[in-house]
Amino acid sequence: MNKERVNIRAGYSISLLVIITLLMSPFVLLAQVPETPQHEDVLPDADPLKVDRFNVEFLIVEGMHFLSIENPSKALDSFMKAHQIMPDNAAINFKIAKILKDSEDTDQALFYISKATEKEKDNYYYQVLKAEILTDKGDLSNAISTYEDLYEFSDDAPDDYLLELAALYLYNGKPDMALKTYDRIENRLGILEEVSTQKQKIYLKQNKLKEAIAEGKNLVEAYPKIGEYAVSVSQILVSNDKKEEAIEYLKEYLDEHPNQAVAEMELAKLYRQTNEIELALDYFEKAFSSEEIQLEDKLNNFVALIQKLSKDEDLSRLKNLGRSILEVHSTDANAFAANGDLYFALKEKDSAKFFYKKAVDINGNNLQLWQNLLSLEMENKNYQKVIDYADEAISFFPNQPVLYLYAGSAHFSLKNFKNAIMFWEQGKSIVYGNDRLKSTFAAQLADAYHASKQYQKAFKTYEEAIKANPTNYFAINNYAYYLSLKKQNLERAKELSTRMVEANPDNATFLDTHAWVLFQKEEYQEALKYLEKAVQNQSSATIIEHYADALYKTGQKEKALEQWKKAKLMGGASDLIDKKISEKKYYDASI
Repeated sequence: MNKERVNIRAGYSISLLVIITLLMSPFVLLAQVPETPQHEDVLPDADPLKVDRFNVEFLIVEGMHFLSIENPSKALDSFMKAHQIMPDNAAINFKIAKILKDSEDTDQALFYISKATEKEKDNYYYQVLKAEILTDKGDLSNAISTYEDLYEFSDDAPDDYLLELAALYLYNGKPDMALKTYDRIENRLGILEEVSTQKQKIYLKQNKLKEAIAEGKNLVEAYPKIGEYAVSVSQILVSNDKKEEAIEYLKEYLDEHPNQAVAEMELAKLYRQTNEIELALDYFEKAFSSEEIQLEDKLNNFVALIQKLSKDEDLSRLKNLGRSILEVHSTDANAFAANGDLYFALKEKDSAKFFYKKAVDINGNNLQLWQNLLSLEMENKNYQKVIDYADEAISFFPNQPVLYLYAGSAHFSLKNFKNAIMFWEQGKSIVYGNDRLKSTFAAQLADAYHASKQYQKAFKTYEEAIKANPTNYFAINNYAYYLSLKKQNLERAKELSTRMVEANPDNATFLDTHAWVLFQKEEYQEALKYLEKAVQNQSSATIIEHYADALYKTGQKEKALEQWKKAKLMGGASDLIDKKISEKKYYDASI
């Protein structure tokens, strides 16, 4: 059992020199002094004419010496020899019992400590050791009796052992006796947090809510400037479906004791939970300006507020809360990151980027922040910034594949295909146990190989991407389309694109790819069917031009010309669009 006691015990030690001096006097009585780790006055009380007093004195001093150098086995040997000469000496029996207890020989320890307590009932050190040994043995009833004897026979026993007694009553299934013992402690020492908390737990377990709350309020009255105690009362009320009562209690407490940040924070949370946002903000503003509230607690509630607020005036106050967090926690990256999250949620992405960058400048060891920053810059097509930030992030996280994915994507967008391939190959090489991510890298690499005209290497890598993730339809789409343009392995292209459109029947890009595979296989009527559906779902120049090509091949030349003209006006058609229109004839744009 843990010994968490109130430190109210005074103690002193006697040097080994003093012990020897006292032992050499033939008329010294055994003195009761607090035990210390190294020295103790253990004096024989027998008639020196009837025992070998000199040997006892020597053995006791020798035993104390061995204890001082942490050699309990030799100390026990010395005390046992002394015990043979003076078997009824209480102090010698006590020392033997303590050494045996420390070595977990509780049966023998109980035998010797019982001899000591029989000899000197009023020595509370002896009684305490006996109670501890009985507790170790699981004999709680006798341990309780021993603690009760301690206070019955000794007027000097410290009050803190009452805590042990109360705990034993609880462990022994006697909560009412524990309550009475806690009352004894309060009568002697006044209101204590540990005691009040334990009494509350007992009352709550007994479904005595009124008494539990009263205990909490007593603690608040005793220590009115400790806001945590008022919060504890409110939490008991909330846990018993008395949220409104908890709110009123905290309001009254703060009226009498203002500027208690912990209580302000708790009241703000309760108002947020009851959707009284204006009142919640009032108290959050007070609590957030305090250094007493941990940043983590502020951020948890800040995030919850971001999800709840919608009115412009509330959003303005929320921004003020964000600034308050920064004022108090100006060196913590999480404070800046939270503001970044706020402005991201508000779609003020330039501000979000600003705060995310500040956060990583303070602490670059947050992968999520780097990803947020990279994602925003990628979205804004700031590709050089993506490259720069990815390089910096990789210096912190060299084994995180996602950073290589961003870097490669930025280089690809800038048509730096060689660099894109380098980053994607590095990233792919450190992907373990994640087939979907490995497939993503392979698909990106295949696109880069194709863009750099390494066609066969590209087709091989597309196959690798599809093998790793058969539902990577973007890889399937590009692979099938590029095969159709090269008019290579069209059966494989048809197999893959068929599977793709069956899984994604309304995706215009996928429908267009499948149709173009069919077109290259000269299955023009079937291709036209898919292109008609694609045109209904999305109108891009490429899809319209393909639709026109299929119309031409199925004999609908006037309609084809009309659609070619439409594709030209949209912008983004093939280089052959003018020739098709001027000559009213289909021309093959395949590679």
